[in-house]
Amino acid sequence: MTDDQNLAAEVPLAFEDPEESLVAADSDVLDPEGDDIDSEPVRADDALRYFGADFDVDGLVKRLNNGTFIIPTFEPLAEDDIAGFEGFQRGLVWKKKQMDRFIESILLGYPVPGIFLVELADRRYLVLDGQQRLTTLQAFKRGQYRSARGLSKFALRYVGNDFKGHTYANLEPTAQRLFDNTFIQATIVVPKGAEGKRAVYSLFERINSGGTNLKPQQIRVALYAGETVNFVRDLNQDPNWRALFGPHNRDLKDHELILRSISLMPTARGIQVFRPPMARFLNDYLEVNQDQLPPDAEGIRNRFTEAARLLNQARGREALRIRGTQVNAAHADAVLVGLMTALDDGSKIGPQDVEAALTALLKNDRYKYAVSESTSHSGQVSARISLATKAFRGESLADEQE
Repeated sequence: MTDDQNLAAEVPLAFEDPEESLVAADSDVLDPEGDDIDSEPVRADDALRYFGADFDVDGLVKRLNNGTFIIPTFEPLAEDDIAGFEGFQRGLVWKKKQMDRFIESILLGYPVPGIFLVELADRRYLVLDGQQRLTTLQAFKRGQYRSARGLSKFALRYVGNDFKGHTYANLEPTAQRLFDNTFIQATIVVPKGAEGKRAVYSLFERINSGGTNLKPQQIRVALYAGETVNFVRDLNQDPNWRALFGPHNRDLKDHELILRSISLMPTARGIQVFRPPMARFLNDYLEVNQDQLPPDAEGIRNRFTEAARLLNQARGREALRIRGTQVNAAHADAVLVGLMTALDDGSKIGPQDVEAALTALLKNDRYKYAVSESTSHSGQVSARISLATKAFRGESLADEQE
């Protein structure tokens, strides 16, 4: 069924809100590790090939309509799985005023910033940067845009008098031709070799524009789509986890915390040394496990859901928070890994034991340091996981203060 067959009733212009967005505000997550710098970034020459191409607006819109250019989305809005690249764009987040001003710029003859595309094996192209611009062009030509209230008529409102109230359909022919024939430059990126996806990840981080930058986990699920990404997505629906974390996070920090808890389990066992930065560590884990479930996936599922249940019963939302309303990412990964490890050891643990362990951890100076300062350093990660595991096993932390 086509979009045109699914059109909702148009929202009256009077109800248009320039501040609206299709996505809710992000959940508040404290994660200093998210800004860590990779000390050994991959060089583009080693992993990417790229070239330029010019497209007129009419051609861009046609390619969007026929699926040659792909602007996928990712939950909580929608899901796609295209040629090994999971949906990563976050839905249209431009406000109506931004959309109108962009269209007016074209109609006034101003140049338009370029876009980035990733060439797929089947010669379709994934939009790496430029989602907002392309979707706005498509919506204006179609005559409707999707808003938080449904499908609305795309009539220009936040523009000068020459174009106020105009739709594409009632523009003067000269203005229509100007719109259709405006050229936009595209940089087309082709990943190559073993480091290709890592290089595209790095490019993602560096080129996102327009104040709506994609976040690490959004990029990650685009490039490493597969069994483990889907496994994490499934765990993210667990009702106790949702009660602990809160609403679905637009930046996918809830997904990322689950991925961290899974990938750090070998560190808790002493069979793997965590090496920063966290973003690269998680990417490497997904590279290995992209097309297969993690080892002992069913056991991981059972331990994760049981850990979430116990944490929710013990403290609810406060279990992942140290103070205030923010989820503390370092505390969350330590608590999840420590409790899952203790459960895997066969420890008999009830909500009261979890409460006691959390109290002991948050009184321990070494633990508090490990979840608040230099949280991505290898020693800090190992320390907080070790302390959490001991606490959930019921062991004393009295000698673990330094």
